[in-house]
Formats: sequence, C-alpha cells, structure tokens
Amino acid sequence: MRMVVTLDMYSGRPNPSWEVSESDAKKLRKLLSKKRAISSVSSPGSIGLLGYRGLLVSSVEDPSAIKTMRAFDGVLEVASLDFPNYLDSDSEIEEFLLGTAGVALKDEERQFIEQEIQKNVSGGVANSIKDFEIMAIPPYDPGKWNNNPTVLRNNNCYNYGNDTITNTFAQPGRGAGQEGPYPPTCKDTSAAAVRDGLKSIPNPDTTPTEGHLVALVVSTTPGFFDYHWYRRDSNGMWSHKPGQTAARNTDNSGRLISDPRNCDRGPYNNFCGFFNSMPGDIIIR
Repeated sequence: MRMVVTLDMYSGRPNPSWEVSESDAKKLRKLLSKKRAISSVSSPGSIGLLGYRGLLVSSVEDPSAIKTMRAFDGVLEVASLDFPNYLDSDSEIEEFLLGTAGVALKDEERQFIEQEIQKNVSGGVANSIKDFEIMAIPPYDPGKWNNNPTVLRNNNCYNYGNDTITNTFAQPGRGAGQEGPYPPTCKDTSAAAVRDGLKSIPNPDTTPTEGHLVALVVSTTPGFFDYHWYRRDSNGMWSHKPGQTAARNTDNSGRLISDPRNCDRGPYNNFCGFFNSMPGDIIIR
C-alpha cells in the first residue's frame, strides 16, 4: 500500500508532495495505532488558512480508493464521516511526516515548517482556534447528526451529548476500558461516564468555564432498562438524540426542553444528575 504525503502550504504554487518509503510507512502505521483521545474538533488547517495548513497523507490501496488524513496543530482529521478525528499530542505525527520528505523539500521550506509546527505546539494562532473550539458550547445543529445516514445510524445519545461522532454507538465507560454494567443505574452509569472523563456538576445553573453541560437519566421501568443523555446547547436550551433516530430539541410531548429534570422523558423515570463534558479531555468509544 502506497502512502503519499502532501505539504499543504501554498496558494498560487503547487504544494510539495512525496511518496513515503515502505519502512517509514510501517513506522507511521505504528504511530497511528497508539491510543489517542478522540477529538470533535476539525483541523484548523481545513478552514483555509493562508500559509502552512498541515500535512496530508493519502493511502492509495487501489486507483478507486484514496483515503486522506490531515495532520495539523495537534489534530488528526480524517476526511470521512465514517471515522472520528484524534488528538496528536505535541504534533508527533506532523513532525514524523515532515521528516519523511527527503529531497522533496528545500532546506528553507523545511525550516519554515519546523518553525510553524513549534509555534503551534507552544500556542500559535491555529492552536488558539483549536482551543477555542474545544472549549466552546456546541450550538443546536441537528443537520450534523441527521443528514448523513452513517452518522445517524451509528451514533447515540452519549455521542450526541458529548458532541463527538465516533460511529461506534458509544457506551459510558468503554473509552476507559470498563463499560457500565447492565441493567444501568444512576450510580453505575454516572461512574462509567466519569471514568471516560466527564465531571459531575452539582449546580447546573453555573455555566462551566470550559466545555458544556450534559444530563443523565435512567429508566428502571419494568421491562425497559436503559439510560439517556441530554445536552445543553449554546442557546441555553437542551437537545438530545434518541438512539439511531434524529437529533431533536423537543421532549416526548413535542415541547422545547428548558430543563431535563421536568420535561416529558417517557419511561426514563430517574433523573441522575448533571455533568461537564470537555471533548478535549474525554475519551468515548
């Protein structure tokens, strides 16, 4: 399998590109196999910055199948809705890819990119964009979850609550290696979510300085044992995604949700509590 790297940096001139050696391709696959935090943030390079925008890796398995990944400013962005993005701590993948260029880059080009990578690692302009998006409260944007059949089918209330598309029908605790037991309870499901990185919040009236609020409810209705998550959006109202169905901002009675504690939740008869979700700090799978 061939791997081609493109240095995305120029506007008028063609970008430099080179094929990765077989030995470097093996090293890259090993680096990519490391456990990494899932990111809901897109690479800042994908918004069309002027100047350096990251390194693009194309894996060419056959002429009709090309998969591309962008490594830029601590984010590994996969150009497919079937896969999540990941965090690249200290731009490890970027540094490695730059080192595979060989004679494809001029010395001054290489030095410029090395400076850009280090600037972003230490907090450059692109890094600031990434941090802002990680901390921002997500807007109510149902199209992000409803318009693509793969995303709609393979992401549930836990994905939606944490604003993280994994296409794995994520389960509390799985990201930490220990799922919550069945049947779910407030205590066990809460503990599983905390293992994934969520933080219990006793007072929902206080807006977190980072991340956003989610709420957990559990059903102990005989014959119907399940959990469900709600999310508070940037407009101050709440929304949710019931399983494989569409994301919505109304309860079972069709009313807008101002407080998940007293909305119509159907059979979910136990309100468990509020949590702070910070996509940059949690791992859900």
